[in-house]
Amino acid sequence: MRKVTLSHRMEYAGLMFVIFVLRLMPLSVASGMMGRVWRFIAPKLSRQKRAMEHLRLCFPEKSEKELYVITQGMWDNLGRTFVESLLAEQFLDTAASLIEITSEFDDLVEKIQTSGAVIVSLHSGNWELGGVVSSKYGFKAAVTIQKLKNPLVHDYVVSRRASTFQGGIYAKGDKAGTRIMSTIKGGTVAAIMGDLRDGRGVKVPFFGRPAPTNTFPARLSLQQNVPLIAVQILRKDGVQFKINAELIEVLRTDDLDADILSATRQVQQVFEGWIRAKPEQWMWAHKRWG
Repeated sequence: MRKVTLSHRMEYAGLMFVIFVLRLMPLSVASGMMGRVWRFIAPKLSRQKRAMEHLRLCFPEKSEKELYVITQGMWDNLGRTFVESLLAEQFLDTAASLIEITSEFDDLVEKIQTSGAVIVSLHSGNWELGGVVSSKYGFKAAVTIQKLKNPLVHDYVVSRRASTFQGGIYAKGDKAGTRIMSTIKGGTVAAIMGDLRDGRGVKVPFFGRPAPTNTFPARLSLQQNVPLIAVQILRKDGVQFKINAELIEVLRTDDLDADILSATRQVQQVFEGWIRAKPEQWMWAHKRWG
């Protein structure tokens, strides 16, 4: 068990106060307010520089003004996502009206319910609503998350997400891979974020540049013989969303490493297409390429 410091307790108390205030507002108002706050403050912080550098490399044809506008949209989306993740349970009763299910995803639901699946997603729109979607369709989803530095905040976030990610929440570094693999054997869907830099992964093209990429989603799909599905929960307007989904063609030959690489490359190609369509909804400030 990690040691809890006074600083941890103060941070936790501050978070509880923020959540208390947010719950006094309608969800759409709280989301919009935090989006505006992040849009105003975040461009003045150090990660704005990194986001602009990445955008220049990926969209050399765009002007500095156009790229700056993209970062403003990004910060607005991240501010909204922060609030919506804290209040995710409020989506449970309203999912039918707030989350549009595309025919592509609808067609895959029966496959997911029958055989299970590995769902690989990206930090675009509101990725935190995956548990809400799984609850709506009646299948359990297990998810891996980054362990937060503050143990009190970490435990709180896990307890809140447990209401939607009913298959379990596993922190990286706590044998998450082994534990989530066992859940698939029990019929649970594994939900994994596949757009972050992984120094131990393989380098695959992403916006024309080699990016160290996590191969675990593809490996898990192959090992457990279940479909690999790329999913994006795209923000349409305010707190309304649309689910995009694409079934990845997973080869099953005698060369396991080549099959994993092929599926991983396909996932990143799908992600890139989604990001190019709505670049303001992706998290440009993280170290994707190194």
